[in-house]
Amino acid sequence: MSSAAASTVPGVPHERRRSLRQVNGFSFDQRAFRTGATDIIALGFPGIPFGMVIGVVIAESGIGSLVGWVGSWVILAGAANLALLELMAERTNAAIVLLTVAFINSRHAMYSAALRTRFVGFPRWFRYVGPYFLIDQVFALAASQPDDMAARERLWNYFGSAMTLWTMWVASVTAGILLGDVINPDWHLAFAVPLLFTGLMLLSITNRPGITAAAVGGGVALLTADFPQGSGVIIAILAGVSAGAIAETRSEGAT
Repeated sequence: MSSAAASTVPGVPHERRRSLRQVNGFSFDQRAFRTGATDIIALGFPGIPFGMVIGVVIAESGIGSLVGWVGSWVILAGAANLALLELMAERTNAAIVLLTVAFINSRHAMYSAALRTRFVGFPRWFRYVGPYFLIDQVFALAASQPDDMAARERLWNYFGSAMTLWTMWVASVTAGILLGDVINPDWHLAFAVPLLFTGLMLLSITNRPGITAAAVGGGVALLTADFPQGSGVIIAILAGVSAGAIAETRSEGAT
């Protein structure tokens, strides 16, 4: 999209249009990539025990370690992976499995819509590659970036965070598969998801609705950690999103 076209896109802030006009290309930005990689680490650590749990479940599921390992990064979503593995182990109907995974991952469509105006005018290939990495932590970091960030910097900051988190996830799942019996899946799952929500809360420390959403989501995740087939994670996400929406509505009403 040209800079002139960008200026006519509805819903794009003036500062965002100006940053698009200033961009001459999307060549690799090492500094932005490194910043994104560094900033995501704190959010990625709480996901490590969750990834290891997925690895243990894969090792014990009987579907084959290689198939499960590949599936863990083809479907880049821990809660969906956990539900998928448990449903397959119980020989659940394929249609129910697919619907469950689709429901759990439906929040990613909201993430994409929320970031739409921030990525206007980006290369066509980004439309296909970028969404693959759009998981909770990457979304939280991308949404926290300033509106007037240059497009080239935004793109490589996004990929720096995304590829770092992807590497951490795959490494943790691999460790879970290899360590197997050493890990207690129930104990780690009980704390992994609340820790993840805590990390999201720290990132949103200046955003009251974000703090509310993360705090409620983390608390509900802790209370529902023993729910079957990853349903506790779904409930926690829905509770967090609902609480955040209510807090944002009240905040707007007070201004």
